[in-house]
Amino acid sequence: MEKLVAFVIFSCAVSVTQGQVFNWGKCPDVPVKFNFSVEAYLGRWFEIARFPTIFEKGLKCVQANYSLLEDSTIQVLNQGEKKCCGDKTKAVGVAWAPDPAEPAKLKVRFSRFMPAGPYWVLNTDYNQYSVVWSCVNLFWGVARLELTWILGRERTLDEYLLRDIVYELTKLKIDAVKFKWTDQNNCDGTNTTVPTPLDHDPSSNVVSEDDQESYWIHPKIF
Repeated sequence: MEKLVAFVIFSCAVSVTQGQVFNWGKCPDVPVKFNFSVEAYLGRWFEIARFPTIFEKGLKCVQANYSLLEDSTIQVLNQGEKKCCGDKTKAVGVAWAPDPAEPAKLKVRFSRFMPAGPYWVLNTDYNQYSVVWSCVNLFWGVARLELTWILGRERTLDEYLLRDIVYELTKLKIDAVKFKWTDQNNCDGTNTTVPTPLDHDPSSNVVSEDDQESYWIHPKIF
């Protein structure tokens, strides 16, 4: 009976985590941004790349806006546009640092009916880029669910800066091959050109959520 219950729990967890990055083993203790400044981090960030996520499936023009609330927590406003029909979407949440001594290790919640999730700022220069990592242990550390985002103050990032970011993430044992470009083309009247692979076999470096949605990872990053 205990084996059956364990199998049912495992099957449910796998179904929930499909389309996201599921790995064996517990979440590693990765370093975060030293002397992180919430005030300098506030404002608008555009999503440059992300790990596959169910809650962003089919979205383009994704951006986040962070603002300080009176109680010193952070309002999180995530916005995007559906590729299928152009409908706008948004999600409003709140973020806070449970331990003031570690301000880069934030928690974020978008509904009072759901648990808060980790939002760790691994690195940022506040003016160009930010790297955010989230990891949740499953089955008491037997497995984990990982999400990672690369954000930019503009809709694109310099190719060589992206390469450096991916290199640093790889050193932390974060699987950068899972990254997917976020489509930031034709957003709010802008036309941004996303880097495209050059002299590269597309079958070895494309990640798909379904037959209608594929994103290229620039080969020079790797």
